[in-house]
Amino acid sequence: MTVVFGGAFNPPHVGHRIVAEAAYDLLKPEKFLIIPTFISPHKMGSDIAAYDKRMKWCRKTFPCERFYVSDIESTLDGRSYTYNTVTKLLLSYSDVYLLIGEDSFLSFNRWYMAEELYKLCKLVVYPRFFDERGFLGSTRQFIKLQSPIIDISSSIIRKSLSLGLNVYGMVDDAIYNEIKVNYK
Repeated sequence: MTVVFGGAFNPPHVGHRIVAEAAYDLLKPEKFLIIPTFISPHKMGSDIAAYDKRMKWCRKTFPCERFYVSDIESTLDGRSYTYNTVTKLLLSYSDVYLLIGEDSFLSFNRWYMAEELYKLCKLVVYPRFFDERGFLGSTRQFIKLQSPIIDISSSIIRKSLSLGLNVYGMVDDAIYNEIKVNYK
């Protein structure tokens, strides 16, 4: 089994790490891929750090004993759609599990090639707020990840840093100074 955890990671934070660790412990995959988005179809703008910086930060945040930070999306043409990434991964791996947040699951129907993507992989959903009512109408099967709800987001970190506020404890110490300079 291969677990795929993708996102902008702009910047990666301890919430990402906690979720990844919980998924690793639950699923015990042969391979766990962390995939920073190359060209996000949803987050265009000047506050996105350069791809190589986000790759470097992910490598410092996710230890190589459990996780592999993949640059696969930089090898694909155009915007980074999960469908294209998973399709390419299936050329090398079988049994792909896609780790996504509850908010992404609730908007999954609006993703590029959502039906086809759903057929290609299994969904693992981590809590952002777990309002059970949002899942009652869903016909999609998924694995509900038991992990703490973490009220940290990359946007909160960027906003805090732009205001000169402290974000110690929200990001790995190994990247703190770099992101402080990048987002101030």
